Amino acid sequence: MKPFNAVICLILCFCISNAFSQSLTYYNSPQDDANKYKEWIDATDKRYKSDVLAHSGKNKKYFEDIFKSRYENIKKMYDRKELITETVANGYLQGLLQEIIKSNQTLGSLETRVAFSRAWWPNASSLGEGTILFNIGLFYKLQNESQAAFVLCHELAHLYLNHGNNAIDRYVNTVYSDEFQKELKKINESQYQKNQQLEKLARTITFDSRQHSREHEAQADSMAVEWLKNTSFDIRESLTCLALLDSIDVDKYNITPALNRIFNFQEYPFQARWTQEERSLFNTLAASTEQESQKERDSLKTHPDCSKRISLLKDKVGQYYKPNSRVFVVNEKEFKQLRRDFDYEIIDYLYRSEDITRSLHFTLQMLETQPANPYLIINTGRCINKLFTAQKNHTLNKVADMPSPFNDKDYNALLEFLQRVRLTDLGAFSYYFLLHNQNTLMSNEDFMAALIDSKANFNKPDEKQALIDMYKKQFPSGKYHF
Repeated sequence: MKPFNAVICLILCFCISNAFSQSLTYYNSPQDDANKYKEWIDATDKRYKSDVLAHSGKNKKYFEDIFKSRYENIKKMYDRKELITETVANGYLQGLLQEIIKSNQTLGSLETRVAFSRAWWPNASSLGEGTILFNIGLFYKLQNESQAAFVLCHELAHLYLNHGNNAIDRYVNTVYSDEFQKELKKINESQYQKNQQLEKLARTITFDSRQHSREHEAQADSMAVEWLKNTSFDIRESLTCLALLDSIDVDKYNITPALNRIFNFQEYPFQARWTQEERSLFNTLAASTEQESQKERDSLKTHPDCSKRISLLKDKVGQYYKPNSRVFVVNEKEFKQLRRDFDYEIIDYLYRSEDITRSLHFTLQMLETQPANPYLIINTGRCINKLFTAQKNHTLNKVADMPSPFNDKDYNALLEFLQRVRLTDLGAFSYYFLLHNQNTLMSNEDFMAALIDSKANFNKPDEKQALIDMYKKQFPSGKYHF
């Protein structure tokens, strides 16, 4: 296309887009509170120093190393902006926490820093030194506040019972005991099967650790119910929460994106070979994984033993239930709004963290039911642009996962698809996908930037320059520089 014609075409598209843009919504990640970050970092640093000073004896150095590692891992979460300190989300979570504490005075003396984590996997955790993380990948799958309150009570129980630090004590005192070190020395001096002996010894520690962990889960559940019964929350939701956790590893939308439809264009038809299955070591591993026993599969879950945990709590929950309890206590509207916002926050944070294939996977799942959603359209285009650049620069492994038998089937399907397509295919996908959506989105700065990148990747220099000129006129103080 000649430059003049390209300009005319883009101007027409822009004029058409103005008629639609007013009705479109778009997600922008909210600004975090820098002061809250500093407050939490300072408290974490203070606790780390006190933990180090609290230990003495022959194993002091090993305790110090573990406390340092824990502190550095938490510090990395701050540095990569994983923790949410934004006023609304953090304010809601603190309100939920205070609703629990006001009915359980014993919790008031606990040193706690409870935060939403932007992590996509469905979990919550107590790190042992006061930090409790509530992954938004878990929160946005919950059905009500009472379930969220049970999760918080459970993690508070881990902190109250000192499970994290007790586990560290047990590990250090086992591994650095005279008996264990003697066994290690014996294995090291043996001439045969050193690896097998080391694996056997490691398995005994792992098994013991897992048993203690599962005991801790039951203890934390029991104490959580004791605290939850004192609040206005519906205690029955502790059981529905555990039932939900039993299948929580399934993606929230649980949709198989139709890759052969999303990336099929009249100008660039989809090729069947891009999704043809091949017999490989990966397929063999996947098949063997399917044949694992129920016990082994359950042990790999994010939340194992949920059915057993439910049975242990059922009678107590029935005894404690109060007819005037409520499923929502703090703010039902904010709870539901956060669940919706976290759909996008997960995708956005994955993109910002260079976890591009996971961001694209969640985006395509949502796109199946919201095909006109501006944010999802734009993120699809910019993710593919990132993959194009990474593949071109031979750095794809930095932004893309590899297929694995431990991934869910739909995610593997996307990863295998991306492994099969060529660099030129990626350029075409982004270009035509965005081009087919330009009529309604040309007034969006992020869309224009993604489209400009796609034109460069698909070798459309005249179109690219025409669009850059339009961008500069439309956004004279724009955030993108070309």
